[in-house]
Amino acid sequence: MSGQTRKKIQKKLKIRGYGLRMDALDEILSFVNRFPDAEDEAIDLLLDQLEHESSLKSSIIDKESVNRVTSVLLQAEAAAEGDSGSASNHSAIRVIDAFLVPKFRYDSIKKHFYQHAGSLPIHGEASAKAALYRDRFLLLFQRVSRDQHFSRPSFDVVNSEFGSCEISTIQSLVGQTGRRWVMGVISQLEDGHFYLEDLAASVEIDLSKAISFAFNALAIIFQT
Repeated sequence: MSGQTRKKIQKKLKIRGYGLRMDALDEILSFVNRFPDAEDEAIDLLLDQLEHESSLKSSIIDKESVNRVTSVLLQAEAAAEGDSGSASNHSAIRVIDAFLVPKFRYDSIKKHFYQHAGSLPIHGEASAKAALYRDRFLLLFQRVSRDQHFSRPSFDVVNSEFGSCEISTIQSLVGQTGRRWVMGVISQLEDGHFYLEDLAASVEIDLSKAISFAFNALAIIFQT
């Protein structure tokens, strides 16, 4: 393999009009052997740098000229590997203080988010878990309510084949007839009995003919 590489180097130099001393050939061969999968690219890169070498005053290339160029190329390669390694190590792990991340809550009356200004204890209270699900429900509810199919139209227009699909609370279904759209969380309050709950009330539902999904914690159904 080294014999073929030597012939390849000499041929490329001859095409460019250069001769080569034996010690310089050994130096080039030592550099090219560092890149067994890209010999041609390494040779061309080295010869290009030699042609731009200002101190190259003869068509016969000596060992000192090759040594200067290979040193520059190897230093550039080491610097590039160091930069990529430090960048990957820097981005691999990133620690963020949870107490520095602002906490936002949704005001269902004013219908906007506000930043929570109170202190955040390390150990949550008993009501923290209920508040977590409540905030999550309000977050999803306001997103769905902003959709054009579930918002009250400003003018007398039809948004879908069902008309206005404005979401109603479960408590408002009492005494109502017709079709209503509700949103809630499916929970099993009793063995074998499932309920659809929102923040105000709950209603038992029949899931015997329902389609099973991987995530069925949230449902939007209509009541007739």
